[in-house]
Amino acid sequence: MNSSSKLEKDSSMQAEQLNPEKNDAQITADYLTANPDFFNQHAVLLASLDIAHASGSAVSLIERQVSILREQNAQHKSQLTELVGIAKANEQSNQKMHKLILSLMSRNAIDACEVVLDEILCDDFSVDAIALKLFVEPIPEQPEHLFVPMDSPLGMELDKLLNTRKPMCGFFKKLPLDELFEEKSPSISSVAVIPLFMEKNNCFGALVLGSNNVRRFNADMGTLFLERLGEILSHMLNGFIKK
Repeated sequence: MNSSSKLEKDSSMQAEQLNPEKNDAQITADYLTANPDFFNQHAVLLASLDIAHASGSAVSLIERQVSILREQNAQHKSQLTELVGIAKANEQSNQKMHKLILSLMSRNAIDACEVVLDEILCDDFSVDAIALKLFVEPIPEQPEHLFVPMDSPLGMELDKLLNTRKPMCGFFKKLPLDELFEEKSPSISSVAVIPLFMEKNNCFGALVLGSNNVRRFNADMGTLFLERLGEILSHMLNGFIKK
């Protein structure tokens, strides 16, 4: 290499060192020139770039279309994130329900099931109090508080709420919370009343859930989980009652 070429190369290297940003831009430009299909292969990257389209002070049709596509893309990403969050929450609920079912299946008496319900529902499902009430003749060796006569004030109020055979959520002024939840009753602000039955006309009890949060159980909430819980518990308890 002659001295002239070496001098030119050294000058070029010095210019690149003095202006590294220009050098990076040139490298990028050279790469894109050598790879004209780059953005075809990286469409997602192209959608995220803000490239002005010369059209004076007016917004060009192309820019408007790109803007709309970006907005739609952002909405789709937000919806996807929301759906993923819902899926994760549902999966967690399913795992908790599975745990509850296995625990109930391992019990051999009504009062043992009551203990499981109290522990798992309060620990895993944001419930502050539970009350299990059965409209059947008292069963020997089972706590008296589990059984409620249908003609008692509590029995009649529960029967009204269970008339539809669907879980009822909200705050019911006539429902005697002190009899249901005892010392926990003053803080209870919302309840869910879940019917227990094997046939539509054979309601043999209720599971009542209480929460200190007035919004926890409300009339507008979905009740699919509560219905499933009622079905599972109905089958479990019916076996004990028929023995």
